[in-house]
Amino acid sequence: MAKSTRTSKADAQLEQLLRFGGAKIPAGLAAKSIPAMKSLLKKRLPAPNDLRSQGLKLYSALQGAASIDIHDPANKPALDALLAFQKKIAAKKLPFPKVRPDVGGVFPGSNGGTVVPPFDFAQVITTFGANVTNPTMSGSANNNGQISGSVATSFAPGFNTGSEFAWVGCWFHPPLNGILTISSAPTYSYWWSTNAINPSYGAISSVNIGLGIQGVKGKQVLVSTGAAYYSSEVVDLPGVHFKFGFDIQGSASVSLYVTPELDYRCFASVIAEATGVGWPGSLATAMASATVPSITCEFVPLIEP
Repeated sequence: MAKSTRTSKADAQLEQLLRFGGAKIPAGLAAKSIPAMKSLLKKRLPAPNDLRSQGLKLYSALQGAASIDIHDPANKPALDALLAFQKKIAAKKLPFPKVRPDVGGVFPGSNGGTVVPPFDFAQVITTFGANVTNPTMSGSANNNGQISGSVATSFAPGFNTGSEFAWVGCWFHPPLNGILTISSAPTYSYWWSTNAINPSYGAISSVNIGLGIQGVKGKQVLVSTGAAYYSSEVVDLPGVHFKFGFDIQGSASVSLYVTPELDYRCFASVIAEATGVGWPGSLATAMASATVPSITCEFVPLIEP
């Protein structure tokens, strides 16, 4: 048993060396890079068959062609029914998917290893766009690998938009130039919807579940790369539209050329964004949750002349 303990300690020390390249990541570095991520996010903002049939039936009851008269008394029952339908959708909650925990450690004979919870960081960034009324928003992240984001636009008249960005992951500092490859197989769920009377009102719903690497220096994100497990964006479509998926397991990997001058954040993330103008007009929801069992990192040093 003592031998096993010594081996575990040695593996842990080696893994720490690989992740940080012999240098400790400065305290608070994750928080310092939040303003850069907020700036990036702001630029982005400007019952399957039974539910779909119900939404189409309610929408088809409205009187009018491309532009529907919301002041026509004949449309009031259908508008009220569409509002009640959207409230039911907006009230949905996505629980965290359950997955079996992975075993962490280093790869014998290689410059790589698997990082398991608790992860180095877990953060949520909430971003509101310029608005008259505020959407209902929530996000969560914990070091055990659970992340979620949810946005539902306001029912009150007035333009409103926002995004929830949640991520979890680990830091890597390369000892020399090389190629860093990370991979992860989270289990995720998503739900999005739009409900617009006609295109002129504008409704946007966007969901992304992804994996990425960012190279940071101070507050700046200087390089980045990523891949999506799931990505969807619906923009200005009249009618009722929605899609959902639960407890889906995905796998992805991304690679980036890295240098010792930067610290690298390796992460899985969920992004939920929604835009609407209230009712009658347009409503939207976007929500996603994921459980990340591990993140595997492999570093290949490059000997350059």
